[in-house]
Amino acid sequence: MGHSAMPQNQSDRLKPKGSGDGPLGTALGRGAGVASDLWRRIRTRALSAIGPEAEAQLYEVHKEWLGDLSGKKVLEIGGGSPLSPWLADTARTYHAVSADPAELEALKVRLGEGRTARLIEADPMSGAFRETGYDVIYLHSVLHRMAERGPFLDRLLKKLAIEGRVVTTDAADGGALTRLVRTIDRPFRAESLPDHPVTEELKAELAERFYLINCVAPFRLGKAALVLGALHPELGRRVSERLIAADLKDRAAFNRLNASLQVSFLLGAPD
Repeated sequence: MGHSAMPQNQSDRLKPKGSGDGPLGTALGRGAGVASDLWRRIRTRALSAIGPEAEAQLYEVHKEWLGDLSGKKVLEIGGGSPLSPWLADTARTYHAVSADPAELEALKVRLGEGRTARLIEADPMSGAFRETGYDVIYLHSVLHRMAERGPFLDRLLKKLAIEGRVVTTDAADGGALTRLVRTIDRPFRAESLPDHPVTEELKAELAERFYLINCVAPFRLGKAALVLGALHPELGRRVSERLIAADLKDRAAFNRLNASLQVSFLLGAPD
């Protein structure tokens, strides 16, 4: 049985009063619009400070960590990272697994013809994904999308070959101010996936299962470039590459999760 339309006068009586009606509601709405536009401009200016050259430095570190892949079987969870074409070009075997067909289709277009790659449409946690024996597993912005990461990490271990390695890169906790800024920024992001940035607790979970071989945190000093970019984008761009380079050489990055916006780990399979 269908639902009849509510009479207009009745629906009007059910509308909440106050915030959306009258001069006060109009003023609040305009104020919110102005604040939204202002934040969007600040955000755009800040992000413009991180150019391709500055960002590429992190992926050069990942390449150094992974080394020669010509004899390696490589798995990328999700696929679609900046390193996907390089992984597919250099690995003996390259697999990308994702439960999102649109993500795999976009990756297929990026990889183009002539690359030996297998794109697997499956939930990495499901029994439908049975491949094992990977020498390298690459996780780009995967762990910080999960509230509970223990079962996923246990499954990774089962997929990893003896002496295999895992490389991750994710948003880091960054401390109270960073959490506040992320809360303000969330409505302005193109994606709506959950955020669970890397904390000391996750680092402990990783240490229980893997060898923590190396770690870099490219946005500890580097986040100053974002602040400068909001004030003066050209100045932010001039310093961002230098600041991020300094972060990537920081040997104490393992202890910087409360001061960094991003963190990458190189993990080794346990004996």
